[in-house]
Amino acid sequence: MLATVEPIESSHASTSIFRCHDSERKALMEFKQGLRDPLSKRLSSWVVEQDCCTWEGIRCDNITGHVLVLDLRNRNRSGLGDDCDDQDLYIWSKDGYGCKWALDGDISPSLLSLQHLERLDLSGNHFKYERIPKFLGSFTKLTYLNLSGASFGGRVPYELANLSNLHHLDLSYNLASYDDTLYLEDAGWISQLTSLRHLNMNSVNLTKASNWLQTLNTLPHIQEIQLANCGLMNFAPLPHVNFTSLTTLDLSSNYGMNSSIPKWLFNITTLQHLNFGYNSMLNWNNPTSIGHLTSLRTLDVSENLFLNGFKPAALSNLCELQSLMLYEVSINDELTNLQGVFSDSCLKMSLEKLDLSDTNLNGPLPDWLGNMENLKYLSLSYNSLFGSLPASLGSLLSLQYLDMTDNDLNDTVEEGIFKQMKGLVSLHLGGNSLILSEVHFANLSSLKELDIYNNTLIFNESYYDWIPPFQLEFLDMSFCKILPRPQFPKWLATQRALYELHLANVCINDTLPNWLPSSFYNLDLSNNEITGHMPQYLPNITYLDLSNNSFSGQIPSRIGNLMPYIDYLDLSINNLSGDIPRSLCQIKSLDELHLSRNNLSGEIPNCWKNSSDVFTLDFSRNKLQGRIPKSLCNLTSLHSLHLDHNNFYGEIPPCLQSLTHLVTLDLSYNKFIGEIFTWIGESLMELGLLNLRSNAFTGNIPQLSLLASLQILDISNNNLTGTIPWSLGNLSAMKTSYWSGDFITRDNSDDVWLFMKGSELDYRISLLGLVRYIDLSNNNLFGDIPEDLGSLHGLQSLNLSRNRLIGTIPWSIDGMQQLEVLDLSINNLSGVIPSSLASLNFLNHLDLSYNNLSGRIPTGNQLQSLVDPSIYAGNPYLCGPPLVKNCTENITKGEEREDANKRIETIWLYTSIALGFITGFWTICGTLILKREWRFTFFRAIDNLYDKLHVMIIVNVRKFRR
Repeated sequence: MLATVEPIESSHASTSIFRCHDSERKALMEFKQGLRDPLSKRLSSWVVEQDCCTWEGIRCDNITGHVLVLDLRNRNRSGLGDDCDDQDLYIWSKDGYGCKWALDGDISPSLLSLQHLERLDLSGNHFKYERIPKFLGSFTKLTYLNLSGASFGGRVPYELANLSNLHHLDLSYNLASYDDTLYLEDAGWISQLTSLRHLNMNSVNLTKASNWLQTLNTLPHIQEIQLANCGLMNFAPLPHVNFTSLTTLDLSSNYGMNSSIPKWLFNITTLQHLNFGYNSMLNWNNPTSIGHLTSLRTLDVSENLFLNGFKPAALSNLCELQSLMLYEVSINDELTNLQGVFSDSCLKMSLEKLDLSDTNLNGPLPDWLGNMENLKYLSLSYNSLFGSLPASLGSLLSLQYLDMTDNDLNDTVEEGIFKQMKGLVSLHLGGNSLILSEVHFANLSSLKELDIYNNTLIFNESYYDWIPPFQLEFLDMSFCKILPRPQFPKWLATQRALYELHLANVCINDTLPNWLPSSFYNLDLSNNEITGHMPQYLPNITYLDLSNNSFSGQIPSRIGNLMPYIDYLDLSINNLSGDIPRSLCQIKSLDELHLSRNNLSGEIPNCWKNSSDVFTLDFSRNKLQGRIPKSLCNLTSLHSLHLDHNNFYGEIPPCLQSLTHLVTLDLSYNKFIGEIFTWIGESLMELGLLNLRSNAFTGNIPQLSLLASLQILDISNNNLTGTIPWSLGNLSAMKTSYWSGDFITRDNSDDVWLFMKGSELDYRISLLGLVRYIDLSNNNLFGDIPEDLGSLHGLQSLNLSRNRLIGTIPWSIDGMQQLEVLDLSINNLSGVIPSSLASLNFLNHLDLSYNNLSGRIPTGNQLQSLVDPSIYAGNPYLCGPPLVKNCTENITKGEEREDANKRIETIWLYTSIALGFITGFWTICGTLILKREWRFTFFRAIDNLYDKLHVMIIVNVRKFRR
């Protein structure tokens, strides 16, 4: 645990000889007037009639009566790194991580009257990103200043440099948006804090303060430096190291840091706590040097890419080490081979916390793990360990946290392995193939978290009404095989503290029981066969996934009141009927709403408010009707809108152009009419998917080339006319085959349906970043296929079939190197099939049938695998395999006709050039002949130009001769 300094507890009374001074009492009362204290009542004792030394949060000098301590910290605030403006904080914790107990308001300069103040603590409150008052630098007697997690913003004032007596400065975790976050422009002023012992600036932006290291090196008494998540980049050289008292150094989560760990660091033998975790590419030039830091108690180098590897052997000398975190550090060895580092060294007795997760460990779990008898925390998750859990694990009697998630462990777990672990609080065995039963958990009376997804659970009939000794808060049994009956375990009824339950994909064939607790914050019952009505009353729920079951009945009309804090709601793929409740509109926290593939009817309620932060709306594949309500245009945070496969009608409301963050817009398979508005290509600049398939849209295809992220365009099966815009060849996202993250939603459960290769396919939204697709088929488009489409190098599917296109297949088609599907059937295309088509190595679906194509069918490469003759049917002048018709003559009739067409085109070309020259020549000369004034003006201008050129040449020649 990192060293911290807690402020002295304030008392309600102080045995002072003198009462507090009137000037200081008045100053505090004025300070109070600028604050709001809705719940904590910390300021309720601040009344004029009482001695201010008796007020809560105030401590006075026992002799002089001057105020020495002002301590108004939020003692209920546990999440100092969280934003109190975030609605979720009021949901996931009963007290919103303490946010609802926070003071807010303004800090009055009246505090300047407290000139004897030694300790000031306003941490954990919410000052709404106001600047830290400059006048705080006037409290020259201050030794302790804590403004952490108090939602201050902007530049840290240089005036704090006047606090030369300061021992403890904490400005950490004042998180806000990038523009408002707390930052330093220059760290130089910190060098004036010559008494400083403890400095915590976690999450203060130091990207501009490049002199941070040199400055801190000047502080003679510094013991603790915490600069996590500060945007630090590299270590500046230090000719002389003055960190003679340093015990704690935390430089974690500076993701841009990509230099080597400096050698001088390993000479600071006073270090007890060292954290370099969660940086990027730190190089460790001498891995054995860590052995010099024999006073280390905690070491965290997690999630670093050590280019020359990490050598665990050097750790065996650190006999004081209690906590070792190596998450995502590549060890790449068998766990058995690490016995000498841990079990056979002094670490056997000292280590209490060991994290070797995701370190490329393999092999079986060794017995020596049971020798680490003081371990309280052990994580070996996300490795390639196999075999069974060794019985020796049962010897870890102090263990509180055990994580073996996502390995290859199998076999039946021995019954007594957890019998003595009565202090075990968190057990994570998910993602393996273990066989477990209720017997394994019978003695785990302290258990709070149980994660056993993707294993096999066998509940004996005699234990079916088993009452466990624990009260779980978290349970994940998803993807488990529950034997002998896939039903809701009745013992869940005893878990009154359970706030998160995952039972997805466990084949439960049962009715939702009425004894299921209503205290859930997070409930996932998706992909089962659960019947009955959906739960009615879940007052604390924020995440509810009941998708892919057999729930029936209506969505509760008062769902907005019954689930007021819900953030994610997925009821898709059920048998729900009735209307969409209007009360959904009043849920301010609603983020994603999935109601697709039910039997919902009626209209979308017209009640959506602009205060909502809805990210995804999916009403697809229901029986909804009516027009798109204009209130949907208020959802300006919307990224994904799915209204496809319903009976909506009318025109697209123009106000949808206000949804400028839309990435996915799917209105396919409805009855929409009118033109496709040009604002789609001008306002929805983040659009990645536009699907208007199977409606009744008319008019021309609008300009869409400005949609740089557009990857999927389907406007097929409409009544569109005009030509294919050449500008479609400028769609930037279709020019590359790189994966795009534009379609990533917050849980990737969103999906869309695309018509490819003659059938409709369901694509999970997380995979759409790999798809590039254009379908303009079954319209009334005419004209040529633009050559510019050949620049869409990443395009995978192009369907222009069932139109009235003419001309030839462009030779530039070989530019579509990723093309897998090409359908140009049922048009009026003519000419030969370009031989460049054979260079499309990924082409696996081709249809050129029913055109007027002629000549020999190209061969080679991928075309050799397309042997179905029907793909060329309806082109009587085509010949060659796979058609029966052979190209016996040197030039077929179709080829003769093509040559004739080319000769005619050449003649027309030269004729038009000649006519253009004659027209232009006589237009100018004829005018000069007929217009005397123009003729004189023209020749006078020629004469003037000649004179100027003549003079210039003569002058330059004479200069040259000199």
